Amino acid sequence: MRLTAQAAILGALLAALLTWLMINGKGEMDAAYVRTQRTVDAIALAESRMQHDVLRARTGLLRNYDPIVAHLREMQAALSGLQAASGPDDGAMRALAEAVTREAQMVERFKTGNALVQNSIAYFDSLSDRLSEPDIDPRLARAVAALQIRVSELARDASPNRLSDIRGRLDALAAGASSNRGADIAAIVLHGRQLLELLPQVDTVTRSLPDASSEVARQDLLEARRTLRDQRQARADGFRLALYAAALCLVALVVRVGLLMRAGTLVLRRTIAFQSVVAQAANHFSASQPDEIAARIVDVMAMVGTGACTDHCYILMLDETDTVHLWNRSGLPEPSGWPRAQRRLVPDIIAVAEDYIFVETADAIGPPALVRPLAERGVATFTCARLRRGGRIVGVLCFERTISVLPPWMRHSRGLLRVVAESFSAALERQHVWAERREIEATLRRAQRLEAIGIFASGVAHNINNVLNVMLGHAEIAADALPVDPGRAAEHIGLLVQAGGRAHEIAGQILDYGRRGCATQATSDVDAIVAETVDLIRTSTADPTAIRLTGTADGAVVDGEPAQLQQVIHNLIRNAIQASEPGAAVDVQLERIRLPGRRTLSHGELPSGAYARIRVSDTGRGMDEATRARIFEPFFTTRPAGTGLGLATAFEFVEEQAGAFDVRSAPGVGSAFEVWLPAHPEVAPGVAAAGGTVMIVGAARSALQDDEETLAALGYEPIGYTDPDAALAALRAEPGRFDLLIVENRPSESLGLTFARRAARIADRPIVLSLSAADLVRPEVLSAIPIVDVAHRPWRSNALGLTLRRHLGTEARSAPPRRKVAEDRAATQSDSVRLRGGSGTAARAKPAPAP
Repeated sequence: MRLTAQAAILGALLAALLTWLMINGKGEMDAAYVRTQRTVDAIALAESRMQHDVLRARTGLLRNYDPIVAHLREMQAALSGLQAASGPDDGAMRALAEAVTREAQMVERFKTGNALVQNSIAYFDSLSDRLSEPDIDPRLARAVAALQIRVSELARDASPNRLSDIRGRLDALAAGASSNRGADIAAIVLHGRQLLELLPQVDTVTRSLPDASSEVARQDLLEARRTLRDQRQARADGFRLALYAAALCLVALVVRVGLLMRAGTLVLRRTIAFQSVVAQAANHFSASQPDEIAARIVDVMAMVGTGACTDHCYILMLDETDTVHLWNRSGLPEPSGWPRAQRRLVPDIIAVAEDYIFVETADAIGPPALVRPLAERGVATFTCARLRRGGRIVGVLCFERTISVLPPWMRHSRGLLRVVAESFSAALERQHVWAERREIEATLRRAQRLEAIGIFASGVAHNINNVLNVMLGHAEIAADALPVDPGRAAEHIGLLVQAGGRAHEIAGQILDYGRRGCATQATSDVDAIVAETVDLIRTSTADPTAIRLTGTADGAVVDGEPAQLQQVIHNLIRNAIQASEPGAAVDVQLERIRLPGRRTLSHGELPSGAYARIRVSDTGRGMDEATRARIFEPFFTTRPAGTGLGLATAFEFVEEQAGAFDVRSAPGVGSAFEVWLPAHPEVAPGVAAAGGTVMIVGAARSALQDDEETLAALGYEPIGYTDPDAALAALRAEPGRFDLLIVENRPSESLGLTFARRAARIADRPIVLSLSAADLVRPEVLSAIPIVDVAHRPWRSNALGLTLRRHLGTEARSAPPRRKVAEDRAATQSDSVRLRGGSGTAARAKPAPAP
């Protein structure tokens, strides 16, 4: 700062010196000399033209004196300009002015005398008319004509002899004048004598005019101006040389100041850039939903770490989760001893009084307890901030740099670490609050469901009791009529079965709703499940063509159990059929949609991303606004035979998968229910091929060949077996040959769970169970084998590619053993969901116990 002030003062002094030298170093004399020379040349030209016009006037070729007057004025005007630019003591200018004045006086005398001479000559020229009169004396006419000729020759020859001759003729003419022409002769003699008197004077002035030229004065003036110009030019050259030297000094000073300013500018620019990075990181967290923060922490760490020019950035959580987040600069391995060495520093970090710690191991700057262990690990600079939640320390945010010390700009940006730490603390606090809120909401919803079920228990008992009374009545009638009237007994037995199915449906819906809220890790193929559900419902309707399925989800795969998704679609289609007139069309439309931004629906809000949309619409009775507001409430129904749990169960499932409903309806117009579910990213061609050999164990050879072609198209090496014993023998002979097993679930043919259990004892390889689109196995059964995942038929390349990538990718190959993964996965799952199976329409349309 001091050096900058000194440079500014010195620069101001040099600038003042340069200004003074520039003013005194101007080469203005060159221009002044050129202007003087041009003016003098103009005077010479005007003078030459004036003398030329004087000669023309003398010979009678110039009829007026206007050109002479104009040239004289030009000379005087040019002289006035020179006098204005000169000082009063300029002798050369005074001499030139006197010469011009002298010429002007001579011209005036010439004009006066020459005018009289030309007048007399003109008079003699006019005598021709008078000599032609008839009464003139011939002798007089001859004498006057001879005199006229001699006068006209004066313009060419004005020698003394000619003048004497004219004078003699005038005397003779005057002596012999007649009485009747006396006046004319007197006038001729007068003009002649005046001409003889003035003509020598005019000729004398004409001859003297060139001798009185201002040429000498002009040359003297130019010489004086040239000498003055040379003197001033020499002085200006000295000033310019000094100006050059001062400019060099100023350039050196400017370079020095420029270097200082460049260094300061770089520091300021990098600081501003880092401020922008910190602001972007804060905005990144602010624009994220609470459930997205965990996935974006490493992204924000990458932004801040790259902007801060650090090598490693990590967060060590000190709460009950003990979570760690790590970012490494591209091309660098994990920090030495990660994460145990870093966690050993936590007690020393907590012991420091400040929340923000800076350590430079080379200069031993920072807490001594941290300098030594960091130096042993090769850390050059270490920056740390403690993360707080409600005043309690819940984690530490650390930056490590191993290449060199902090750059200068970073030393000025340490205060921004506070903003970074506060951003991470606020984001983690939002995530913690959101998680607690979700847990409380889930507990509250389950409590509300249980409370509602308790309240509804009496009504359910009454309904089931009524159904049981009907069943008992029909059973008694059938028993009495069986021996005597088998047809009647069969009719009542059918009614008995129907009433039993109704009681089973009521109990199943209550169980479904009561066990909701337990998340699973299964995925569902939307196209396959919707198509299968529509086929099931068509078989149980009077007009199968009334249900129209259009569109496709383009192989979209969503989270959730297939049976639960099928139940949602089943409820929506059944409701649409029941709200429509018999035979009226019900449209089921599938579509895969990508939202560029957040969208608010009638029952939920969706972030940007890819979604599978299932739309069920009808042209039935429709709903008013009050009914639409309560359609997803448990036990709310507008049908006397309804339980009010179908849409409530569907809403719970969609909400658990982070989806939403969009309901549009109006009385007399119909209703449209749209289910929006987040779709998994599509598997790009060639990306899914993480490499590996896959064993496929199935029952049908033709289906096995199709499966092998599907896997080969995804980039894997498939080996199929239809004989379970042969597959076990191959696995026993080469346990390391196969990277993953896909087993078809065929309990009747010793396939499925039985084969998977035996294969798991031979080789610790991930096992995927292949099920039909609506099948589901209990989690405890999967964990006991273990089964790492399920693939629902018909296979979709996208869904199958995601499954294989999850268990055969680079991350999966470096993960813990498959048994441990499966056990952890199963521990997060809860009660099983029903497995649909059996033969016939009634069996496919109603719930059945899970295997």
